[in-house]
Amino acid sequence: MLAIISFFASFLSVVEPSTYYQVDYKSFYQLQEVNQKINWTNLNVSLLEAAIFQCTNEQRVKYKLPVYKYATDLNKAATYHSNSMAKYNFFSHVNEYDKNMKAFYQRMKFFGGSFNGCGENIAYSEFDNSYSYLEVAHDIVELWMNSEGHRVHVLSTVYKELGCGISIKKVNTFQRVYATQDFGGKRNTIR
Repeated sequence: MLAIISFFASFLSVVEPSTYYQVDYKSFYQLQEVNQKINWTNLNVSLLEAAIFQCTNEQRVKYKLPVYKYATDLNKAATYHSNSMAKYNFFSHVNEYDKNMKAFYQRMKFFGGSFNGCGENIAYSEFDNSYSYLEVAHDIVELWMNSEGHRVHVLSTVYKELGCGISIKKVNTFQRVYATQDFGGKRNTIR
């Protein structure tokens, strides 16, 4: 009986999204689910967000920088913004549809983040059914690495924490992935 409970406990920890952030990018890339083709009608949003996070940390390691720590509050702020861009069909750091969430620092604060230095990257790209989670994530991070302003955030020495959020929207025969990265530096203590 104990062996069965142990098996199910280990199985659950594998599929638990928070475990995606408890391994380094090399171990993450070995996961079967990250290498499977995406079924867009049954998208594992947490897995794609984690893949973008891990691909970002791969770039950090490549440039001999410390990896980002995962931040739930930044993930929530980033997801909110990606969802807003998909819902209202805009592409900007400024959300004109919600005055209380207009700027990225407002979104971060709303979800509990207060930082001495923060930043945001956004991107979108369209994909078909031939892409794996890892391929989509690599493509999106590559967009940021090929843009000087976005690359600065990915390779920042000021930021310590990162949250990645995505949303999808069907466009013709493709799936448009809206991706947001929210970065935080040193956390402020709120009293």
